[in-house]
Amino acid sequence: MFELTYKDSYHVERTLKYEDYETLMLALSGCVTLPDTLYVTSLTFNGKEVYQGLVGDLYRFSIRYRIFLHQN
Repeated sequence: MFELTYKDSYHVERTLKYEDYETLMLALSGCVTLPDTLYVTSLTFNGKEVYQGLVGDLYRFSIRYRIFLHQN
């Protein structure tokens, strides 16, 4: 399970949960989900933090992370 935590434009911390990688990617590929300029305070996979940074960079990261998941 993926858990995405970020602060919205009002500086309120929000958390979104995704059952699997495909659901996360579907959410990131939509143009009306989260603005690219929002800061992700953490993206965790099964309780382990794997990413911190801008939403706009998360899509590229997640593609690389998927490759990593398949290699291990």
